[in-house]
Amino acid sequence: MTFRTVVDATPAVPAAAATLRPPSTLPAWLIAALTLLVLVVWLLPPLDFLKQGHTLFPVWAHTVAELVAVAVALLVFALCWHTDAGDRSGNALVIGCGFLAVGLIDIAHLLSYRGMPDFVTPAHTEKAINFWLVARLIAALTLLAVAWRDWPPLRTRRARYGLLAAALLLPALVVWLQLGHPALWPRTFEDDRGLTAFKIGAEYGLIALMGVAAIGFQRRVAGGRRYDALDLRTAALITILGELCFTLYSNVNDVFQLLGHAYKIVAYLYIYRAVFVVGVREPYERLRVEIGERRDAERRVEFLAFHDPLTELPNRVLARDRVERAIAAAHRRGGIAALLYLDLDHFKNVNDSLGHAAGDRLLKTVAARLRSTLRETDSICRQGGDEFLVVLGELADGAALKPVIDKLMGALVQPIHIDGQDIATTASIGIAQYPGDGGDFDTLLQKADTALYRAKDGGRNTFRFFDESMNAEAIERLQLRNGLRLALERGEFVLHYQPQVDLKSGRMIGVEALLRWQRPGEGLLPPARFIAQAEESGLIVPIGDWVIGEACRQAVAWQREGLPPITVAVNLSALQFARGDIEQVVERSLRDSGLRPECLELELTESILLSNTEQVLAAVQRLKGLGVRLSIDDFGTGYSSLSYLKRFAVDKLKIDRSFVADLLTDADDSAIVQAIVQMAHGLSLITIAEGVEDAAVARRLVELGCEEAQGYHFARPLPADALAGYLRRAPQG
Repeated sequence: MTFRTVVDATPAVPAAAATLRPPSTLPAWLIAALTLLVLVVWLLPPLDFLKQGHTLFPVWAHTVAELVAVAVALLVFALCWHTDAGDRSGNALVIGCGFLAVGLIDIAHLLSYRGMPDFVTPAHTEKAINFWLVARLIAALTLLAVAWRDWPPLRTRRARYGLLAAALLLPALVVWLQLGHPALWPRTFEDDRGLTAFKIGAEYGLIALMGVAAIGFQRRVAGGRRYDALDLRTAALITILGELCFTLYSNVNDVFQLLGHAYKIVAYLYIYRAVFVVGVREPYERLRVEIGERRDAERRVEFLAFHDPLTELPNRVLARDRVERAIAAAHRRGGIAALLYLDLDHFKNVNDSLGHAAGDRLLKTVAARLRSTLRETDSICRQGGDEFLVVLGELADGAALKPVIDKLMGALVQPIHIDGQDIATTASIGIAQYPGDGGDFDTLLQKADTALYRAKDGGRNTFRFFDESMNAEAIERLQLRNGLRLALERGEFVLHYQPQVDLKSGRMIGVEALLRWQRPGEGLLPPARFIAQAEESGLIVPIGDWVIGEACRQAVAWQREGLPPITVAVNLSALQFARGDIEQVVERSLRDSGLRPECLELELTESILLSNTEQVLAAVQRLKGLGVRLSIDDFGTGYSSLSYLKRFAVDKLKIDRSFVADLLTDADDSAIVQAIVQMAHGLSLITIAEGVEDAAVARRLVELGCEEAQGYHFARPLPADALAGYLRRAPQG
């Protein structure tokens, strides 16, 4: 069976992809059709009858048309007044208040139309035309104002209501002038002659103003600064066609009046559409997009709460759920479940050499390969870094695990091509099983991690099943590491000293300082029990610094007791060199103790000399400059090289006990020791053998030319006070 939850789903495409609807485009077909209609009615002779006194636009039709125009104009005002167009609110209020004035004057025009009841003064064509021209002029100036300038938003009540008052006072002034002082108005219509030249000229003037406004809106469209300029440009062009009709009519009921009023309504509707888009549709569209983005963000947050963002695999949180489900299924069916802890071998090398981007691509490829090898019932999760968790369910027994593990490891050994290089990957795997190793996620994870640690110790590119001995070792490591952190503070470390003697004279020439841990409840622990944990935790650095200081102090204390000066040898850790201040530590220890530098010998391992050679060479040269002696510990067991013996100018080679132990019975060991001694003599170096257990070995070393030795044949490592007694009894010449 397959376990799936809602959080398994891949997150939806981000709402950022759901942009606002495309802006309106110029309806070229509409402009062309309206233009063609005007030209056909105007220029085609067969349609002359339409212009010869036929009543095509009666009073009731005019009334309906004007009422529609007034309603649209007032709707434009209401929208602009009550909606927030953001940074375009200033333009919106200018349009709204301008068309409020237009609508009110259009009402006066409607009431003054011939055939309507008297409106204060008798209804007359010229009276209606005068109101008409003023309304059209205000409309043209309003569009012109917003076409060529961005008006700042009117935030204060005073500014808003000031503009509203102007929009109300202007129609009142126009009505007062027309009704009370008609003689002040120029003649626009004569009963016997029709439209006057002023009226026709005024219409052409309005056409020119609308043309300038259309150009302004076109400039806004091209510059990307829009107050839905496309719709307003369309309204200006249609208004131009309508005004052209009003230059052509011969009576108020003919076809040009019908066309002009129809075009006026269409233009008003486009203006309404423009302010509706800005004030209503765009805000709601933005709100819809924002809501969608928020939902997508919430889904993404939910996805990331349970998945790794890089590989999109389930993370540790979801892995817990997968393990618990696998355990429940195994419990019901009487089978087993397994948790595999997988760690890529040497992944850090990829990041260091190719960069983290290449490392991320490698992880994604590995994740895809692992996913492709698993069954639908299994899960692959990313624990973090280069670590993965594999949850295997529906297994009959432990034997069923081996083929799955082989498939996983086989999928990884195929090279991965990244940045022009084929990278071969391997993995170490630790395995814990239900029910044998635990019954919950945390227990299985801890035991799989322990098994992984053992797999790494086993050389990597392998797997290990958990067993209880691993758990005991893990607990021991943890306890040792925790204890080491407090051991220095509590003064639990002590030094024992093993004598070093001259093989020919038997004279004691020095001691090697050996660290011991006086652990409460366990007695004296040898370094083999805790040095590895000190190295892994980095605690070896402060511990090593203490050893140098204590050894120097003790050497001076022996001299003050009247004992002859001897050399004290101290082992150095590679981490002490890596930290970069080993020479300061040595210098401070010599200064604080008062020990002469030639009485301190520092033992270096071959691994120290071969890592970051130039940096180490500089540090060794600075140590030599202090006057201390240098020796190479366990010579021959690492990467022995004549070149570093020459470059680092060491004083002594220490022959490892593995060659000394079988010196009398193993011809190869005898030959190796002889070769080391001869090479040392050729380089003017002293040799010292460690692990000398009996007199016969000591004699053989003398025969081979070895100068110095240490081991149980001479003395075991001794506490400082016991070493003082030994020193008093030891031959001094």
